[in-house]
Amino acid sequence: MTTFYLSKPYDPPQAPQNLPLDRPWALLGGNSPQKFMKTFWHKKPLLVRGAIPAFELAKQMGEPLGSAISPEELLKIAGNEVVESRLIQAQPWSFTNGPFKKKTIPPLDAPNWTLLLQGMEARHPAAAKVLSWFRFIPDARLDDLMISIAGPGGGVGPHFDSYDVFLIQMSGRRRWRISEQGGLSLNPNLPLKILQQFKAEQEWDLEPGDMLYLPPHVAHEGIALDAACQTWSVGFRSQSYREILQEGLWRLAESLEDFPDLDKHFADPNQSATSAAEQLPEELIKQVGQKLRGLKLDRVETFLPGIAAYLSEPKPQAYFDGLANTHSPEAFKLLLEIQALKPHPQTRILALGKVIYCNGEDMTSDQEARIQKAWRALAAKKQINGPIGAVAPDNSLFEAFTAGWLIFN
Repeated sequence: MTTFYLSKPYDPPQAPQNLPLDRPWALLGGNSPQKFMKTFWHKKPLLVRGAIPAFELAKQMGEPLGSAISPEELLKIAGNEVVESRLIQAQPWSFTNGPFKKKTIPPLDAPNWTLLLQGMEARHPAAAKVLSWFRFIPDARLDDLMISIAGPGGGVGPHFDSYDVFLIQMSGRRRWRISEQGGLSLNPNLPLKILQQFKAEQEWDLEPGDMLYLPPHVAHEGIALDAACQTWSVGFRSQSYREILQEGLWRLAESLEDFPDLDKHFADPNQSATSAAEQLPEELIKQVGQKLRGLKLDRVETFLPGIAAYLSEPKPQAYFDGLANTHSPEAFKLLLEIQALKPHPQTRILALGKVIYCNGEDMTSDQEARIQKAWRALAAKKQINGPIGAVAPDNSLFEAFTAGWLIFN
């Protein structure tokens, strides 16, 4: 019987609400978050031995730690139809999308397979706690936590990511090979995004508790060395400027409904006779320009609400069960006095100044000051508790609760 069944599960702590940004962190190899962001973020790789000191301490005491989530739990989660999962086989390469029945997943000690589970912060509290460690990076950049469990030799081939990633070894060993090579063309004959050429420049074997940070476009390959090898990947969003601007413009266009002055029809009493009838009239150009300047469409702050709303949208696979929350406004008010109200693990909350966006919606406009304050606390601290006064049905906190976006814990 292999040791990962016998190990005590690691219990990750929740990060404090006020992170010490100017002090050394073991997680970052003795760098403070401020130093890490200045020296490494988006710039160069960083290998951290003992990023989670608990693993080495437990090993020295003769009580080695295992992953916070057992293989059995992961295989069960892989059968959930709302979880984004993929099974990858090597030699030859192939992949299948989930959900998966347990019998379709190879035995833990079978070679050359990898199971990938996305969005695990929404599926297990341990993953959510690990994700909380990285809130020294803006929430708008954070994507999710993916867990890879693999048999010996398992991996996804040499590849690169267009985003930053923290690779935390949680169980077993994985060999990482990286290269900062310039050529990143992909092999067109394979079903996965695998590099056509890969020449490793550095190589390390990561033990449980170790971590490797990689900035975008660093070629890398990870190969599991042990059965039930688990790597937890904290990934970040990196949308194109085109996507950000398109989404911001689309929401801005929708907001034009709030300007009744735009319902007036174009008029040109000063239009003179023209010999160039095919040309767009100068009077039209002039008046549209005046409207654009009046709406401040030539200034970035006009676009930011739409961009903030877009970046606060949950992942496409997110599922909220609002039907489970049948409390009345009065019952909601009483619960809030004795329990903490938190965002659902798949809920995204972002702030633009004092305006708070939740799952793509502005939650603070036209709300009472006390409700706005509560939303700002939710955005910053990820929870609120205590009395907030009377709760009307159109209170945006209560509406978010009934939609399943907020939950009591």
